[in-house]
This record gives sequence, structure tokens and C-alpha cells, in this order.
Amino acid sequence: MLLETLREIKNQPIFSKKSLADKLNISEDMVGNALEQLKRMGYIEEEKPNAHCSGNCKFCSFNCSSSSLNTMTITPKGEKLLSSN
Repeated sequence: MLLETLREIKNQPIFSKKSLADKLNISEDMVGNALEQLKRMGYIEEEKPNAHCSGNCKFCSFNCSSSSLNTMTITPKGEKLLSSN
């Protein structure tokens, strides 16, 4: 499950836990656990909430103030894992 979660993060670096849970067919709690494990293992890093914000909010499809919006970066260690599998 962790590898599948990492692949989805690579495919959509801005996501909600709900959309990721739906895509992986798991609960949002399981997504949260997977994200924590991937962070602890050094495969992903959480970005600042507004890292991708252009400041042109009325045209933006993301709600940067939403606590369910996450932006993640895959670390070099995570990229290495993805390329080996």
C-alpha cells in the first residue's frame, strides 16, 4: 500500500486525503497513516500549504485554506524507490 500511495503522490502532488483514499480504495485514516509512514521513512516531505499558490484565488480550483489540501514532494530516496519498482 505504501508504494501505491507514493505512486499516486507522484502522479498528483496536490491532492486531498479523500481523493487519494477514493483512488486507492482505502479509508482516509489509512491514507493519513500511509502519509505519516512515508514521511517518517524519508520518502516524502510535506510542503508549505501555499507553496503552489499564485495569489489569483478567484480562478483557482484549490482551496489553500482547506486543512484537507496537501502538497507533498517526493524525496530523492522516494524517487529511487519508485524507479526500482
